[in-house]
Amino acid sequence: MYVLHDSRLSGNAWKVRILLSQLGLSFRRVTYVLPEGRTRTPEFLAKNPVGKVPMLELPSGEALFESNAILCHLAEGTPFLPEGLDRARVLQWMFFDQSEALKALAGARFWIGIAKKPEEKAAEIPAWHAAGNKALGILDGHLAARDFLVGERYTIADLANFPYVAMAHEGGFDMARYPNVTAWIDRIRAQPGHVPLIQDDAKGVV
Repeated sequence: MYVLHDSRLSGNAWKVRILLSQLGLSFRRVTYVLPEGRTRTPEFLAKNPVGKVPMLELPSGEALFESNAILCHLAEGTPFLPEGLDRARVLQWMFFDQSEALKALAGARFWIGIAKKPEEKAAEIPAWHAAGNKALGILDGHLAARDFLVGERYTIADLANFPYVAMAHEGGFDMARYPNVTAWIDRIRAQPGHVPLIQDDAKGVV
């Protein structure tokens, strides 16, 4: 069985849970309260030297970290990861998530929506909003003429970008500016096997 190490509010862990559900794969969930430091223990670091979640332990006993790498591994050989040029396009948008969108959207969400201490990052928030709005604008333009990011079908390109875009409003982003993105969010949520961010079946500390 797969073992997913995550935290309750992590968007990166959420995307892995969604794909595991959509593929019908059984897994056990171990959920951490990150300030406790349990992802920094020698035992955890031996499996994942970056000391972050998500981490997925495979049935073989091997472990993978970095959410988009996990998505690629799980999606191999399925319709979620196509072949040929569309595969490169899927990877292109997955890299876009990491390089253009995630830091700005996740940073603003954490300090404004979760920690509720925006004053502690007053210098960074305007830059996060500028970068996040740029990324959301790019997505909105790309989705103006298509339902999904690649090949007119739902792929892990959509799933990689979905969590922090779907939660961007928690970081003070005005999503009314991005109607194509908000319609896309609804389409992703309507996919078979989709699961919400908060579930009651977490195993471990919640």
